[in-house]
Amino acid sequence: MDDIIQDRDQAKASRAVGKNIVICAGIFLFFFIIGFLASGANPSLGAELLELFREMVASQILTDSPPLLAAQIFVNNLEICVILFIGGVTLGVLTLLILALNGITIGAILEVIGREEGTAMVLAAIIPHGIFELPAVFASAGLGFLLGRAVLDEWQHGGDAARAACPLGRLFLLYVMPFIAVAACIEAFITPAVIQMLTL
Repeated sequence: MDDIIQDRDQAKASRAVGKNIVICAGIFLFFFIIGFLASGANPSLGAELLELFREMVASQILTDSPPLLAAQIFVNNLEICVILFIGGVTLGVLTLLILALNGITIGAILEVIGREEGTAMVLAAIIPHGIFELPAVFASAGLGFLLGRAVLDEWQHGGDAARAACPLGRLFLLYVMPFIAVAACIEAFITPAVIQMLTL
């Protein structure tokens, strides 16, 4: 009986996550556009964020072996996704802030790269791993918002947020982590090669 209830809860959570992924993608896109436009209006903003990115991330790409880089990228992205998910206990406030900050930062950085290197370079830097990484980010945020809803329901109606978190956690392990792993491998092994081809 417990297994049936767990399967039903997980199926319900899966449907809700699908809706929330679309919402999170829209939120990210909104703040991405803000970052992109802000960098266009104030180029120094995008330049500062890009320089910070180069100091913290790009330098590792130049010095680390691809397997080590893939592991580092996986850990970094996993930390972000876990915070997006667990941030739901703040009623989704932390999840929203991180999603918005990432959207603004990426938008500003890509505006600079696009202006300096061209659209092809932007696509090469994002598409290969982004088709896996971004859905993982949106799914993590969607799970975080559902967790926040469960916490709010517990406060208002005496629900069980811990019980609601279990199927959400299983979805995180089942879908988010594999996508992060694939994205990390692509970003470490394939994306640099694609970018190098464009710079030849």
